Amino acid sequence: MHLQTLRGELEAMKMKDSEDVSSYITLVQTIANKLKHNGETLTYARVMEKILRSLTGDFENVVCATEESKNLEEMTIDDLEGSLKAHEQQKKKQKKKRSLGGSLTNKDDH
Repeated sequence: MHLQTLRGELEAMKMKDSEDVSSYITLVQTIANKLKHNGETLTYARVMEKILRSLTGDFENVVCATEESKNLEEMTIDDLEGSLKAHEQQKKKQKKKRSLGGSLTNKDDH
């Protein structure tokens, strides 16, 4: 019964917009480790597929690129996390630039 609950929990997981990639991956890995500890056969590729399937829409481009260009059997979760974190940081920089650019434009208009 406990195993079924953990499976359901893993399947239902979705990254929240307010969540950062590292925190989300840690949560997924925690559930995956509990499953493994309870006898479930779970490959790293399957865990990475779950992570990729349940990210927010902000990661759509990087998910597509990862799935097309890399073999998940040869990739590590750390590699995946690094790639997703780089994308996340790039998005944050773009948002910051836009908000700073918008503020500067508004000051110039006054």
